[in-house]
Amino acid sequence: MRRLPLTGVLEGTRTLPPDSARYVARVLRMRVGEELEVFDPRAGVAAFARITRVQGDDVELAIAAPRAELAARPLVLVQGYPKGDKLGDIVRDATELGATLVVPAICERSIARPDAGKSAAKAERLSTIAAEAARQCGRARAPEIAPPMPLAEALELARVHAAKGFVLWERATVPLGPELSSLDPSRGVAFVIGPEGGLADAEVQRAESLGFVTRSLGPIVLRTETAATAVLGAFRILGS
Repeated sequence: MRRLPLTGVLEGTRTLPPDSARYVARVLRMRVGEELEVFDPRAGVAAFARITRVQGDDVELAIAAPRAELAARPLVLVQGYPKGDKLGDIVRDATELGATLVVPAICERSIARPDAGKSAAKAERLSTIAAEAARQCGRARAPEIAPPMPLAEALELARVHAAKGFVLWERATVPLGPELSSLDPSRGVAFVIGPEGGLADAEVQRAESLGFVTRSLGPIVLRTETAATAVLGAFRILGS
């Protein structure tokens, strides 16, 4: 069934906002009487809906009683702030792989830094990417995207949500794989990945002092965006 992200899903008749209406009428080419599922990616609720009017870009829905998605087990990604548009790709993949919280972390070796003047637009774009990824993969709730923050603060935030935390580091000697299948995901799991330049020794030591353990993803050094997808994919298969 086709799915549409929609803020504030409530039972009753609803006229779609312009962007959503154009998507339904022009992209999906749906007609009166057809059904779709609407979901609120931030509230985690979804509902079936039937199209009752299509007049140009004016689309009206009759929305059934919404249902809440079961609370997901906490899965946190602390992602070293990357260059260019990589963060959007990471958010998309993390959404599809079940992350509940993504925390962009400004690290000592972060090459790129967030632009304060564009922070609101960047946050809105990442939320849109997460909502679209949730639409495609069938999730009713998109992950929370935290604002960029120093790594020390990101580690503290991750500890609030996750009982077990791992720092993926290219110089670690203990492999992560054997531990994934024995984790208790109901207590929350966090993974920390450095930026393009990797994590500094002091940053790894700080994480370890907070209870995180340092683990390896193998002998091949992965790009920061590849590492995020690799570890979340492995956890999805072996640890959930």
